[in-house]
Amino acid sequence: MTAPSQSLIDTQRYVALDLEYNQPSGTIIQVGVAIGSAAHNQQEYVVRRWDLKVDEPISEFITQLTGITDEDCQAGVSLAQCAAELGELLDEHAVFVNPVTWGGGDTTDLLDAFAQAQVEFPHFGRRWIDVKTWATLLSLARTPTGKVQQGGLSKAMARYKLQFVGEAHRADVDAFNTLRLFFAILARQRTLEACAAQMKGL
Repeated sequence: MTAPSQSLIDTQRYVALDLEYNQPSGTIIQVGVAIGSAAHNQQEYVVRRWDLKVDEPISEFITQLTGITDEDCQAGVSLAQCAAELGELLDEHAVFVNPVTWGGGDTTDLLDAFAQAQVEFPHFGRRWIDVKTWATLLSLARTPTGKVQQGGLSKAMARYKLQFVGEAHRADVDAFNTLRLFFAILARQRTLEACAAQMKGL
């Protein structure tokens, strides 16, 4: 089996997915995605956000954390509209089947919400690419004591000399930054793999 060409690796598009939830219900109130490839610069990423229409008040804590208000959700779109527009976006850009996420759960939560609302959504695989787990693994490998460096997405990005862009806890912003970190970690690993291959040839 031959390795995929460099151009194919660079041009494969991925979708980063992020959700925001109301509390204490755990209802999804915002969906955000960012789509891009390793060949794109971040200004070329396709970034979208959907505020979802929900029949419950948004907690004051969540409004302070995310900026999402009752008015945003009253004017939001249905799950069916979100699914249709997201599906069209995924088809248009021919993204990799498994979404990129910061932590686990967002993919299954969104699919469960669509299913409960009886909304058809024939997208996403059964798995996801969890950048948080990658970052944790590399933190363990890089720390002499094997102690995990604590912190969220912003701190993880700083370890790769990336500055978090935008306001955190907005689904589109978090998806955008998650995709940036994914490509940074991927590029670093590809460099290490190339070095390892060269050393084998010595």
